[in-house]
Amino acid sequence: MTEIFQFKPKSTLVATENLEAFIAKCRDELTVFGSDLKWGEPVWPNITVFAKLGVTTRKPKPQEVQDPEFIDFAKAYFRYQQGHRPTGTKNESKALRALEASLLQVNGNANIEGLSISVLDEAAELARQHYSDGSAYQCGREIERLAKFVVEHQLVSSAVHNWVNPIKRADDKNKTGREAKKNREKKLPSDIALNALAEIFSNDPIHERDIFTTSVFAMLMSAPSRISEVLALPADCEVFETDREGIERYGWRFFAGKGYEGDIKWIPTVMVGVAKTAVARAKMLSENARQLAKGIEKHPDKFYRHANCPDVADDELLTMEQACMALGLVCESRKQCHNSLYSRGLAPKNGVHTLNSLWQHTMARLPEGFPWFDKERGIRYSDALFALNANQFHGYRGCLPVELHKPTNNFFNHDLAPREALDGKHASIFDRHGYRTENGERVKLTSHQARHLLNTIAQRGGLSNLEIAKWSGRADVKQNRTYNHMTEYELVGMAERLDPTKALFGPVGEVAKHLPVTMQEFNTLEHAAVHVTEYGYCVHDYTMSPCEKFRDCVNCTEQVCIKGDDTEKLDRIKKRLEKSERLFFLADAAVESGEMGADRWYQYHKKTVTRLRELVAILENPDIENGAQIKLRGNDFSQLRRVAEKKSIEAIEKKGKESEEAVMLDDLKTLLGGGLG
Repeated sequence: MTEIFQFKPKSTLVATENLEAFIAKCRDELTVFGSDLKWGEPVWPNITVFAKLGVTTRKPKPQEVQDPEFIDFAKAYFRYQQGHRPTGTKNESKALRALEASLLQVNGNANIEGLSISVLDEAAELARQHYSDGSAYQCGREIERLAKFVVEHQLVSSAVHNWVNPIKRADDKNKTGREAKKNREKKLPSDIALNALAEIFSNDPIHERDIFTTSVFAMLMSAPSRISEVLALPADCEVFETDREGIERYGWRFFAGKGYEGDIKWIPTVMVGVAKTAVARAKMLSENARQLAKGIEKHPDKFYRHANCPDVADDELLTMEQACMALGLVCESRKQCHNSLYSRGLAPKNGVHTLNSLWQHTMARLPEGFPWFDKERGIRYSDALFALNANQFHGYRGCLPVELHKPTNNFFNHDLAPREALDGKHASIFDRHGYRTENGERVKLTSHQARHLLNTIAQRGGLSNLEIAKWSGRADVKQNRTYNHMTEYELVGMAERLDPTKALFGPVGEVAKHLPVTMQEFNTLEHAAVHVTEYGYCVHDYTMSPCEKFRDCVNCTEQVCIKGDDTEKLDRIKKRLEKSERLFFLADAAVESGEMGADRWYQYHKKTVTRLRELVAILENPDIENGAQIKLRGNDFSQLRRVAEKKSIEAIEKKGKESEEAVMLDDLKTLLGGGLG
């Protein structure tokens, strides 16, 4: 289990000593990436490479490794941050590379204690030179975070915590022209790739690798999701609900990334069938792995008896063939048995191993963090939709029935695009099924292109930005622009389809002009224009005017409380009363001492306390039935009252004081309470 800690610097120590202590604790006590992590190596396999800026190889030469004065800090910072906030993009690596290069250029050495504003500025400039606009911005953000971190934890003596990333977010690519068209085409999947995957999916593939790739992509096309979110879904993610019209709706329970909380993503009706099939196939693929994980959780000291496991006692000595069968290794011949055991570091001999000893070997190979598939989201391997057996999709090694595997983003994406660096040794799903472009080129795709496509389709369909952001699991609505790839012609077409005779602002443009309304219509106002507040409900109609009280709900006549509705709301009112009484006491003392302006606060708090006491007394009165609507009278400004008063005067002048309209308007003014403000 991964252990983390919160580093707390000692104020009595100088920055150098705190820095040494930080590095030592991250090296010796942190278990992020495993307790057996080779700290001294510049390459942490499948994690990161501590190389200089501009070095792209995964096996850097000695002169390409980061400076000895810097590399230990870089490792400590990287390990600490990844332990507390794991990320897939590893922006820490980019920031550390730029910072090391900047320290060497500005100071002549790479010691982090030499951090200064000049060093940070130069690091940002280097990021601009070496990374794309988007990556440079993210790198700058990480440099800014690093600067705050080292100051807050007293690792450096310089005051650089106020440094702000000077790199602006990359401009939107949704412009006109040839360049914009190229950018859109890069972000959106090609028709041939989409049609190919759809065809493979619909033909009910038999190979597990094809089933996995097409199922995951079908899910990506069912709702705009990040690949990491789909791969982290639980096996019981499916949600079925019946809407108001009696129609069953289908969705998935998601835990979104990038700062957005968990939610249910509802699947469009047209994609429900595809989505259900994809989930069912994924469950089929992961069934054995989930059963294995359950077996380990229940009996961690017993060998998991899979279908091909030899039927022998746990302590019975095994032949090489039996040992290979138990582990799921290739054993078609004695030579293969020998090589399979040898490659695993096991003695290739008969009568050496038992199921008990092999189980100890297997337990040592459990994935890091087991039983958690995704601890942050609370998902175990036994519950994960995409938990797999090791080598489950391997061509010739064979599936390992007693070992688990967690598919990564790259594991999926590598099957969607050719890996040219492998010189034809790797075949994507398109290669395996013989799909090529019109020019004979190899077809390629990325998981994120599906997200861009669905967002663009939603924009074309007129879905609001708020709805698109929520559906996409996006915390910032402004980010929708990055995913909108509608052409200028499509935007013009949408504008042409608008009816200029109709209001452009929805309900606001359709407000009735015949105010005031009848008594019957007015009685429905509290239910037609209702907004939930912390104390009850607000019946102010915001189509007429904004809030005139600046959310001072207690002193507003449009605040409605429901007796017996919610004890929580009554508790909030009582707490507000306690605070207001204290403030009233202080205001009273200020008036007595002759402080200038204190009389205004005295009057305000007096009014507030009086109204709150009255409200609490009413809400706790046993003689008043539950469900009663409580609205305190007052003398607030109200646009509706002003309109009612004007109409009342006009009705009296034209039809007399006893006319039906005049009487109705008089009753309306009484209900509204108070004067005209």
